[in-house]
Amino acid sequence: MTSLPQLNVPALLVMLNPAGVNGSNNGTRPSDDVLGPYLHSLANCGLKLQDRFLYLEKDFGYIIKLTKLKKHNREFGVGTVCKPPPMALATTAVCAAVAEDPAARNGPSTIQNEIHRSQNIFIPQDTCWQIMLKSFSHGAKMRFPGKQKPRPLQGKLQRGDGPFHEVHCDGHEKLNQQALCMGEVSIDQYRMRDHSSGRILSQVVVPNAQCSSTVAHIYLDYIEKYGMVFLQVTVDGGSETGEMYACHRALREKYFPGNTQPSSVALKSVHNIIIESSWGQWLKFGGDSLHETIEHGKTSGYFVQDNNIHVNLFHWLWSKIVQKRVDEFVDHWDNHLTRRHSVSNLSSGVSPRMVFDFPAHFGMRMCGQKVSQEDINELQATIPKP
Repeated sequence: MTSLPQLNVPALLVMLNPAGVNGSNNGTRPSDDVLGPYLHSLANCGLKLQDRFLYLEKDFGYIIKLTKLKKHNREFGVGTVCKPPPMALATTAVCAAVAEDPAARNGPSTIQNEIHRSQNIFIPQDTCWQIMLKSFSHGAKMRFPGKQKPRPLQGKLQRGDGPFHEVHCDGHEKLNQQALCMGEVSIDQYRMRDHSSGRILSQVVVPNAQCSSTVAHIYLDYIEKYGMVFLQVTVDGGSETGEMYACHRALREKYFPGNTQPSSVALKSVHNIIIESSWGQWLKFGGDSLHETIEHGKTSGYFVQDNNIHVNLFHWLWSKIVQKRVDEFVDHWDNHLTRRHSVSNLSSGVSPRMVFDFPAHFGMRMCGQKVSQEDINELQATIPKP
């Protein structure tokens, strides 16, 4: 009988796979010091597991799938609602979050996101609902007081070509001098929101949202933050937008030469839907609670409006408190999942941040043009400081 030839197995394996890899390129894995905190930040944003792949690939070039991501999450102790904390701990966390909302305007979804962000505790939404219904039943009744009057039939919003195609701007004066009736104290806000994605690009606390120089500096700070100029700015036509108009037109002419679309559009407030509709969400999230807290300080005698020390201390302290709550709202808004609308032209069922960061996934494109820092500095020098 003829014997079989002896094979050199190690040599054969080296010949078949000389590189010693499995045939797929997963990119470069970030170090543990970078990867662990990054995975925690993605979880705190409330992103779905399949959406986290995109950010890992975008920011690090690290290409993995579901099994590997779950392994990393277990390795770094990333929380998940599939493994909730004990009911006692969940009840404490929910009660602490609801206690910061004395106006009781926030529902279980918002409370759940707040606990994710601030306490790094992952509680299922159904559990939040049960705890809130049992311990704070008055909140549900306040949020749903009864039958609402039917709204008139509205038309559909145009989607736009993508992020930075159109940006809506508006001021918010629910805590200004006339609203508070506390003498000279006033806390205004000014917001810029992208049309196509719905993302809030800027929302800052200012002494006076009706000051033209203030609004122009906010606009240029936004341009500096993102390094891009958008195509069209839409406002409600107030006198405070004059210097912003001039800055935007100068950048439009240089970075969008030959474009025939209007650089600025002024609408009635009731027609500037993208920006006006989002103020109500801010009031629900924290604006009403802040107003009630300030009113409580006034009626309890903690604040004397004729005392200059009280006035200066109020401006110094409360502007920081309101800005902190505004930053929390912007983070919540940009990462929350919008309600699905089958008949809407705008993207739904996905967070504004996802649409803004990955417009191509939703049939859109990034419409902004990069701006040099020298041009920004030159425009800033022409605007007086308010």
